[in-house]
Amino acid sequence: MQIYRSLDEIPDGAFATGTAIAIGKFDGVHLGHQALLAGIAQASARRGLEPVVFTFENNPLSLLSPENCPEPIMSPQQRIDALAEAGVAACIMVPFDARLAAVPAEEFVQRILVDRLRVRYLCVGESFRFGHDGAGDSLMLASAGLRLGFDVDFVAPVEDPELGVISSSRIREAILQGDAATAARMMGHPAAVRGVVVRGDARGRELGFPTANLGAGDGADAEVGGLIPADGVYAGWAVVGGVRYEAAISVGVNLTFEPEGTPRVEAFLLDFSGDIYGERIEISFAERLRGMVAFAGVDALIERMHEDVRQARAILLGRDA
Repeated sequence: MQIYRSLDEIPDGAFATGTAIAIGKFDGVHLGHQALLAGIAQASARRGLEPVVFTFENNPLSLLSPENCPEPIMSPQQRIDALAEAGVAACIMVPFDARLAAVPAEEFVQRILVDRLRVRYLCVGESFRFGHDGAGDSLMLASAGLRLGFDVDFVAPVEDPELGVISSSRIREAILQGDAATAARMMGHPAAVRGVVVRGDARGRELGFPTANLGAGDGADAEVGGLIPADGVYAGWAVVGGVRYEAAISVGVNLTFEPEGTPRVEAFLLDFSGDIYGERIEISFAERLRGMVAFAGVDALIERMHEDVRQARAILLGRDA
């Protein structure tokens, strides 16, 4: 997938055959977003167009209303990777800054979509707004399409028969409440975090459960991409070097030994041995097993950890990430 970080990076003559474009934040790349991606995939196959996503590196609210800007479900790179897996030919991920926010709706359509991106088919959500002060709406887009020669599809919100309307805000709420199973159902894939495996206190290794630790210490290696779920123990997966392992995952502080310690994500990879310090790893969450508790002693903790692993194996049996 070709990635453009600004409109200026797009070379003259790009998209000569025309594009099928989906526009949105794509935070979580959930089932609603996947409906947009399906729209451009079908239009591209039918009409010989390039499937393109136009999105933003940062949430527009980070500029327009910072106090109301939520935590992202995915890092920019996670979104890029998910879009590539969906078969998108090009992703235009630009910063939402003051200059872009000031572009009038009519100019956005003419200068960016038509002149620069050669749009022939556009797929957006029903409530999509764009341009300065959100002046552009579905009626304006439909009218512009007729005048400028591109088709527009407005996709209704996707609904789960039991959960209702799927949205990034509902997925974010589920993750922050520790409801990994509901988040995965709405996304069509598990919520995940990424980072570099850092050295912890080695207590897990001493107890017979060596873990890959994310989020401990200082510096760039302590950064974790993706939304960390509520504290607790989870069944999930860890991907290291392109290989996926089942895992029992702890999120939060160790209440038994260091109740005032640094919160971290620790994954015990089942049926794995090896040194992966300094490796990049992705940890995804299938289901929450329990909350974090303080144990009376080491023996009680080890007994519970064995039970966590047993439950994780049972939950993950036959599941795909």
